[in-house]
Amino acid sequence: MFRERQNPYLEGNYAPVSDQLSTEHLKVKGQIPSDLNGLLLRNGPNPMQAPNPKKHHWFMGDGMLHGLRISEGRPIWYRNQTVSANKSSPNTHVIGHAGNIYALVEAGGAPVMVDPELNSLAQAPFDGTLKRGFTAHTKHEAETGSLHAICYDFKRGYRASYLEIDTDNRVKQHHELDLPGQPMIHDCAITDQYVIVFDLPVTFSLSRMIRRYLPFAWNPKHQARIGLLNRHQPDQAIVWFEIAPCYIFHPQNAFEDERGQVILEGMRYERIFDKVKIGPFGESLPYLTRWTLDPKTGDTTEQQIDDRPAEFPRVHPDMEGKLTQYGYALGLARDPADTNFNQIIKYHRHGDRAERHTLAPSQMAGEPIFVPSAEATLEDDGYLLSFVFDQSTESSRVIILDAKDVEAEPIGEIELPQRVPFGFHGSWISNSP
Repeated sequence: MFRERQNPYLEGNYAPVSDQLSTEHLKVKGQIPSDLNGLLLRNGPNPMQAPNPKKHHWFMGDGMLHGLRISEGRPIWYRNQTVSANKSSPNTHVIGHAGNIYALVEAGGAPVMVDPELNSLAQAPFDGTLKRGFTAHTKHEAETGSLHAICYDFKRGYRASYLEIDTDNRVKQHHELDLPGQPMIHDCAITDQYVIVFDLPVTFSLSRMIRRYLPFAWNPKHQARIGLLNRHQPDQAIVWFEIAPCYIFHPQNAFEDERGQVILEGMRYERIFDKVKIGPFGESLPYLTRWTLDPKTGDTTEQQIDDRPAEFPRVHPDMEGKLTQYGYALGLARDPADTNFNQIIKYHRHGDRAERHTLAPSQMAGEPIFVPSAEATLEDDGYLLSFVFDQSTESSRVIILDAKDVEAEPIGEIELPQRVPFGFHGSWISNSP
């Protein structure tokens, strides 16, 4: 329980690992689908120097990549390696784009390019066209291949911007945004017409920075609002919708309906970073919530979809910004002070229902990553991959679920040579060289 520890983010499976391993000898239980050919990557904070436990925040610490290469039904290798180049050690996400791999972090930290063997590269990201800092989260537009992002940084005072990265691996658009409240913008969402901007009441805190805490805090005076930025005409004014106080780290997805309304779904926290200064858990729980925003009338509605807490939502990687029938997430414990991530959830839009794959009591999963099958004809034809930690054996594995039947036992499991600490985000990169 969080309340019983000095800093839970330095204990148990949050504790960093010191060994950087590479092995080709991996045990398999069950069967690995033959059409899984690629690289499963996961990034997360792994402090290499002992931090101050009283002030250490989970979001801080050196980035460490964990990678598992799979080919034609068998694991080729597992390895883990710190990510560091050009005085940057991004610890939040890792993505593939335009034939390259990038480790990402928010708040203006520079991305680091990584080769398919997990080595950090000194090469400037995006062919040197990135003028300022980047973000931890991008959104992929399947039709064009572009990446879209809302970024903020503090290198020369707070600035927020909208960026589009084209398929030639260069910045295509860079538009600065006027957000005087200095909000923490962890993620964004896209639709056919808009980029969705989160201006929420977690804002820069000078007092916390002076006291050497993560410099963001709950700000009850800051009006929570969601903005629609026309990504085809980004010089137009953002259309803002005021909402009830909350924070959203991760949207699940967004799309425009037949009436032109924007439907946004994401994990809503009632309050965060208020009394708890070292991490996101312990104050309130995130619940999948739907906001309906009408650009014509300015009306907005809010509806909680599920009564069980969850985080790290994902959808089919080619369906960001489109109407999806399914979403996936990591189920959390009902106690906000408990760390118990032992469910992988599949959300069904029809009936707003959910299926759950429940792990053994000693096991806890990480973010589920959806990988389409090679011959997919339906949106949920594919697999869910997740790093799973077992407290009873102090070991980790990767499990593979059939996304069409998440309640069933895993299709296959791959044992790893060491535990993988709880981290943040990752990607499946198909047919990596």
